[in-house]
Amino acid sequence: MKTVKFNEEEIELLVALYEDELKEAGSYIDKLQQTLGKLKKQAESAKGEPTRTGKKRGRKPKKQLQAPKPAIGGKKRGRKPKVQEAPKPEVVKVIVKKTAKKKKVRKPIKRVIAKPKAQKLLKVEKPVTEEVKPL
Repeated sequence: MKTVKFNEEEIELLVALYEDELKEAGSYIDKLQQTLGKLKKQAESAKGEPTRTGKKRGRKPKKQLQAPKPAIGGKKRGRKPKVQEAPKPEVVKVIVKKTAKKKKVRKPIKRVIAKPKAQKLLKVEKPVTEEVKPL
């Protein structure tokens, strides 16, 4: 990893620069706190004042509606209710315990090895050697 080396003059300049930035940040925070204090005072004073009484915008509120009275002797609308059938007798399930299954033993795979083809036997004739007759 690379390192940066400063001489004493550069270090003093950097320290002075950062101290100035720190002072500016502190003054900025003080200004923000002053404006927040002013806003809180305005919010507290606004709570005590009555709301606007001028002309209101939007639709006028409807009068409270009363619940409609149920019609007597009227024909009911909509689908007819389903006729419920008599409940069916419950079916009792019998649980039968299963015995442990026997694992099937795999037989080793038989590999077919090609048998060497029968070689044709060639008739090899013995070389005829001439018999040397004594003279």
